[in-house]
Amino acid sequence: MPWSSPQEEAGGTCRATSLPAGASPPGSLKTLSPGLAGPLPPAPAAPPPSGQSPRRSPAPRPRSRPALAPPGPALQPRALRSPPAVGNAMELGLAGRRALVTGAGKGIGRSTVRALHAAGVQVVAVSRTQGDLDSLARECPGVEPVCVDLGDWEATERALGGVGPVDLLVNNAAVALLQPFLEVTKEACDTSFDVNLRAVIQVSQIVARGLIARGAPGSIVNVSSQASQRALTNHGVYCATKGAMDMLTKVMALELGPHKIRVNTVNPTVVMTPMGKANWSDPLKAKTMLDRIPLGRFAEVQDVVDAILFLLSDCSSMTTGSAVPVDGGFLAT
Repeated sequence: MPWSSPQEEAGGTCRATSLPAGASPPGSLKTLSPGLAGPLPPAPAAPPPSGQSPRRSPAPRPRSRPALAPPGPALQPRALRSPPAVGNAMELGLAGRRALVTGAGKGIGRSTVRALHAAGVQVVAVSRTQGDLDSLARECPGVEPVCVDLGDWEATERALGGVGPVDLLVNNAAVALLQPFLEVTKEACDTSFDVNLRAVIQVSQIVARGLIARGAPGSIVNVSSQASQRALTNHGVYCATKGAMDMLTKVMALELGPHKIRVNTVNPTVVMTPMGKANWSDPLKAKTMLDRIPLGRFAEVQDVVDAILFLLSDCSSMTTGSAVPVDGGFLAT
């Protein structure tokens, strides 16, 4: 698989705070206490007329300075503050919604289910491996497991056609069958396009039709790859499916936007899932990719999950049709 393919198998909303008339935003000089800002210095006195002695002004009365309050979080040095946790400080506001995640048995999909479950989201977890779903249900009580091979159109329709209302969708399931271009087989093409593209269309149709029927807004995140925008040896079919996914996402955003349904992709580099660690454990092999990543490391699973949660939430309410790289700068090189 490529960089573990980047998939395996395969609130409070952000709010703008209104200020009363005449108030200044935090961080402006007017928010500093008098003890920090201090009084303005007096203007220099005009010189006396010639031949007259200067008049002495009475000594100014000392002004009492208010006691300084301990600095709050906004005044602490940045390095002393803990980094905000996604879903906490950002107030993603996902609690109470219902999400469907494909490829939920392993890697990015499984971690996404865990994060959504922890955020108070009711999750439908889709995988083709029953054992993975059983362990996930034990780990996250209340998750609704659905075992189906998304490469089978009819079976997918039977399994998900009556799934009920879904507000959020993560199309994560994918396969990566690597072959040199001159050796690409029909079977590899059929399987790759069935799972990586056709299933995205089908599952998204099911969810979007339900949203439109309810008149409800929604968000869809398609897990793509940096391989959608860079040619990689032996990845012809995989690159083709991910490039197609990126363009499909733009068309979905264009057509579903009037229904208040947003659609975006995340495009990770090599992701350190268990399979990613195994596939890229050879230092020489890893170096060829790391040399092209300005940040000098591969992505952790949580890096990708954080981007997915952000795009699912109302904090990204003006973002649709976008491809969000989680690649350490790979696509900038």
